[in-house]
Amino acid sequence: MTAAPATPAVRLILTAFLPFAFGYFLSYVYRAVNAVIAEDLTTDLGVEAGLLGVLTAAYFITFAAFQLPLGVLLDRYGPRRVEASLLIIAAAGALMFSFGDSVTELTLARGLIGLGVSACLMAAFKANVMWWSPSRLPLANGLILASGGVGALAASTPIAALLTVTDWRGVFQILSGLTVLAAVLILTTVPEKPSTPSAPTLAGQLRSVGAIFASRAFWQIAPITVSVQAVFLAYQTLWAAEWMRAVDGLGQGAVAEHLQAMAIGMITGYAAIGLATERLAHRGVPPARVIAVIGGLFLINQAWILIPG
Repeated sequence: MTAAPATPAVRLILTAFLPFAFGYFLSYVYRAVNAVIAEDLTTDLGVEAGLLGVLTAAYFITFAAFQLPLGVLLDRYGPRRVEASLLIIAAAGALMFSFGDSVTELTLARGLIGLGVSACLMAAFKANVMWWSPSRLPLANGLILASGGVGALAASTPIAALLTVTDWRGVFQILSGLTVLAAVLILTTVPEKPSTPSAPTLAGQLRSVGAIFASRAFWQIAPITVSVQAVFLAYQTLWAAEWMRAVDGLGQGAVAEHLQAMAIGMITGYAAIGLATERLAHRGVPPARVIAVIGGLFLINQAWILIPG
């Protein structure tokens, strides 16, 4: 569906784009913040590296597990109501995290956060399809992804600076309040979805999912993209920071600066790869080939990290 021609672009940006961009920004702050507060969690609660991995993974487990049900909900109820409702769960999880005194409590809270922000990217993409013309979708989707990069940037040196005036509990209480604000903004400013044909039946949606998993094209692309994304997110959200502390002997400030550089690289990469993919496609180079090249470069970069010095 395309945006209504009579709706001014500025109004769409303010009401149908920025609220979702803010939600995805927050979801990425939640995703990456553990890398900066890990040392404080270890000091305050004795959380060691293995348990840090467990509680950090809880976010991704609930996030991933809810994606298929999420698709059904977005098609039936629209991104506005679905994301606003889920963000309240994320806010509750963040508040629970701020009061947690054990790894179990923190892990459960982290799982609630992951569930609560699971719609932030897909709801934004769904809203873009509803409100923007197809010619503007690559730009709109790219800017949504870039807002996540800004969230990763905020979860580096800004969070480290915030830790000088409050502790990690205070950080999560602030995030909880901002998440409630995002839910209210989406619920009160985003227009209701335009009238559409009746939503497909649940059986029809499940058949569509089955068709995707049976597609050869899906299996040509999914393994490398999933592998690269999984490894990168593991690095960015926890293990790069732990490596820098344990192996390189860096302090919290230096770790935050390195995470900031990673976030800047991610923002730049989203823009550059998106632009390159679009231009190469006009020259007959398929996106799958671009993915393969980028995946190969990522593997080379990992090998480089392992070289002493």
